[in-house]
Amino acid sequence: MLIMFNSTLTWAEETLHVLAWPGYADADLVQIFEQRYHVKVEVTFIDNDDTMWNRLTGQEGEKFDVFAVNTAQLQRYIDNGISVPIRLDNIPNTNNQLPRFNNLSAILGLSRNGEAYAIPYTYSEMGLIYDRKAFKTPPDSFSFMWDPRFSGKVLMYQGSEHNFSLAALTLGLKNPFQISDNDFNLVSRHLVALRHNILTFYQQPEEATRLFIQNKSALLFANYGLQQIKLLQNAGADIGYVIPKEGALAWLDCWSVTKNA
Repeated sequence: MLIMFNSTLTWAEETLHVLAWPGYADADLVQIFEQRYHVKVEVTFIDNDDTMWNRLTGQEGEKFDVFAVNTAQLQRYIDNGISVPIRLDNIPNTNNQLPRFNNLSAILGLSRNGEAYAIPYTYSEMGLIYDRKAFKTPPDSFSFMWDPRFSGKVLMYQGSEHNFSLAALTLGLKNPFQISDNDFNLVSRHLVALRHNILTFYQQPEEATRLFIQNKSALLFANYGLQQIKLLQNAGADIGYVIPKEGALAWLDCWSVTKNA
């Protein structure tokens, strides 16, 4: 009887499949969750928006239950029926979120037709990290990344959408998120010009930390924001961080539930 009972429990144990960014589902948190809710958690990490899209729309996409996505990218998952409305009454912990996140309908991109499709998790702006030894005064513009003095000294994130928006922002385009056909060639040429200064492209924040220190880089586009500042400081790097005069791109990452959950 006992053997049959234990066998039933083993058979009934569910697995939660999570698609997330580095730092969002660390092993210690996963262990606590598994013990509290008696489930197994399998985490797959991604390092850019393109990889996430390919994962969720590819052959293995049906296995994922929840995924971490920014509000801009969320739209195409809703459009394609991958992300589904969330029953907020099943998530009482949302009452413990910061006040600014209590009214989901007031956050652009989270709701449609009165239904919420994601729960806010974390946010950051994407500023500019610089080596203090390379600058007498902090760089006040993203245009420093294009300065010939820093040839081979710039680290760039490997993400096409963010990089096009950054180039458009640096050029002073009115809306860096919606590049017109007339401006597309201009932005493309500006990105190509940046290649002369780029040492390499990074994907994960830990990788950027290692590359910045080993190669004595001067500038780093901080796609992961404050997370990268902390990693570099903990590694002993003498860095500064600025929001340039052009402003900065930013992201709000949320948890969304898939249609296959």
